[in-house]
Amino acid sequence: MKKLRRKIVLGVFISATIVFALSILFVSIFLNAEITRRADAMTELIADNQGEIPPKNEIDKPGMFSLYSYNEDSPFRMRYFAVKYEGNDHVVVYVDHNASIDEGKAVAMADIVKMSKLKTGDYNDFRYRVSDENDMVVFVDYTYEYNAVDLLTLMLSLLAVVFIVLITVVFWFLSNRIVKPFEENSRMQKQFITDASHEIKTPIAIISANAEVLAYKNGESEWLNNITTQVRRISELVGELLTLNRLEEVDEISDIEAVNLSEMTEAVCADFEEVFRSKNVQTSYELQPDVTINGNTDQLKRLVSVLVENASKYVTDGGEFLVTLNKELRYTTLSIYNTCEIDEDGDYKHLFDRFYRPDSSRTSSTGGHGIGLSIAKRITVLHGGSIEAVPSKDGLSFNVKLSNRLKTHHKKRK
Repeated sequence: MKKLRRKIVLGVFISATIVFALSILFVSIFLNAEITRRADAMTELIADNQGEIPPKNEIDKPGMFSLYSYNEDSPFRMRYFAVKYEGNDHVVVYVDHNASIDEGKAVAMADIVKMSKLKTGDYNDFRYRVSDENDMVVFVDYTYEYNAVDLLTLMLSLLAVVFIVLITVVFWFLSNRIVKPFEENSRMQKQFITDASHEIKTPIAIISANAEVLAYKNGESEWLNNITTQVRRISELVGELLTLNRLEEVDEISDIEAVNLSEMTEAVCADFEEVFRSKNVQTSYELQPDVTINGNTDQLKRLVSVLVENASKYVTDGGEFLVTLNKELRYTTLSIYNTCEIDEDGDYKHLFDRFYRPDSSRTSSTGGHGIGLSIAKRITVLHGGSIEAVPSKDGLSFNVKLSNRLKTHHKKRK
């Protein structure tokens, strides 16, 4: 259940990060938009009053006070300047309210803004407006306000990081309680499968023994053969359930050693060569020689056997069977393809679920129990890889990725 705990904590971390990030982004966008709106209102006011901010009692725009926190002190604390163009290339500059701008610089900035053909916009640290008559350019300095928003955004971001860390830590400790019921339920389920499987073994063994005795005394018959066949199937099913249960009880594999996957795959395919030959199947092998990875020998052999056996069961008569094996930088890829009947509406992701059969063609007549692919997936996951079923027009391919980064070690024996 460690993976479940990590998923819960990771989900909380990602969710909290997204919520805080979107909230801070919204606040920042809103405040910047509000400052820009107020700046535009102020530049409009100055342009309408010939480059000066009038006293509050002389303003005939009541809506101005709701858009901007305007009072009697506003004309004195506002940093702005204006450039008015009169006839005969005569220019009047109002720079009394901004000590950092001289007349020459003010005129140069105004000329650049007029050439842009925009009525409002930003120029360096100033918000500007060109009057409707195109005879005046007003610049208002809102650097302090924008810097205040940036500082607020930074503070909120730091607080968000602190809260995200605190929330993640709290949920890490609480996750143990959250997953405990799931862990207990999973443990009881696995224990039930183990106990039930062991309990079923005894009557199966008795039935099998009695069937053999009856066959010895009375000779073989159709009914005895049916009993023997079904007993064998149940025994195989119980064995597969126990194998899958044991694989799911561990989070990492033991007895990791160097395994020549090329030789192993070739040997497993050779065991099924007669089955493919009986179906007139064309077999092809594209195996990179001497592909060696670290893993559990028995589990990897079981993985390859499950996939090759699955192909031998469902390959169409006179069809094709292809195995490719390649070692790359991070992963070793094994692909097993066989022609078969494809259901265009089938959901092949569920092939790895226990007892799943996608259509009526995958019935018990093939001899499978719907457990083998679940075992294959679990072995792949334990080896740091992944497996997927990829349908094509004429067949189905199982693509396996196995990690090349497992380190060899052997389980200590007492």
